Amino acid sequence: MPRRIPGDPAVPPWSGNEDERAALRAREAELRRWRERVDAALRVADFAAAEAAGHHPAAVRELARRNAESQGDLDDLARQLNESGLPGRAWDGASVAYCLQLLWPRERYRDWPRHQGRYPGYLGPLRDSLHFTMPSERIIGPRRHQYRCIRCDAQWPEGWPGTGSPAETRCPDCQSPNYGVGGSAEEHSIIDLHWLTFRYAPRPAEPCPVCGAAREMTARGYSDIPERVLCWSCPQADEIHNRGNPDSHFARSLTPAVWESTAAHYAYWLAVDALRRAAAAGEVTELPDGARYTALDGSGERWIRHARTGWERQADDERSPGT
Repeated sequence: MPRRIPGDPAVPPWSGNEDERAALRAREAELRRWRERVDAALRVADFAAAEAAGHHPAAVRELARRNAESQGDLDDLARQLNESGLPGRAWDGASVAYCLQLLWPRERYRDWPRHQGRYPGYLGPLRDSLHFTMPSERIIGPRRHQYRCIRCDAQWPEGWPGTGSPAETRCPDCQSPNYGVGGSAEEHSIIDLHWLTFRYAPRPAEPCPVCGAAREMTARGYSDIPERVLCWSCPQADEIHNRGNPDSHFARSLTPAVWESTAAHYAYWLAVDALRRAAAAGEVTELPDGARYTALDGSGERWIRHARTGWERQADDERSPGT
């Protein structure tokens, strides 16, 4: 499981040098050029021709975006479209190739600016995948990566703030850009567990009926019974002096948590328990501002967590290369 473990505090912060700053500027320039190529490809795509052939508009636009971003293997693009749950027909490599020919016809190849790289309608052998994927791997979520700082030995999972594009990545403890990257099994990181507690949390309760204050979640289970109970209560009420009084401010504000489903209830508590075990093992379980989550269901959803507003879904144009 990808982990976040603090580095050696005796290691001083990375001071940086001009060579490193020049490399970062070069990477940022490449990122801008990549975004320009994607925008240029989508501007010249013939969406009307693809839709006239019977393809659903939403699926056509999703294919166009993914193709413009990666120009990857045709079978991989078909799999991604099928896993996205978009309306319309099922996709395979042949139907993807046919749709790409409609979006970017071969006769318009010579009009494509050479400085923008490969023509997005190219369907030659350079698009073939260089790796063999077992069928079982296609139904498992994307791999998470584990980073390790070479200077202070800190560890952090993919999605931790500062691990976005290569131009931004550096150790969160000593700020060194020197790190190692290892693939991990398809397991949840600390970031994934926090997102699960957000996604499967009980529905918010109405304000306190006594004073109108926002109610907070309170654990009401007991250690000697198996039930895991959460309730909402008013933080303005004094529970200690009013325990057992049904007419007290606290008792009147108390209401059980309502879950989306039984499965959501179990998913929430499994994530909470996993976070508790990670904290007991010495891992960092508090998320800083900017933590990112990538959905494991093939939808391509990206979420970012802000300290003040909580989790927010990212729009497609906020994604980085390769996503």
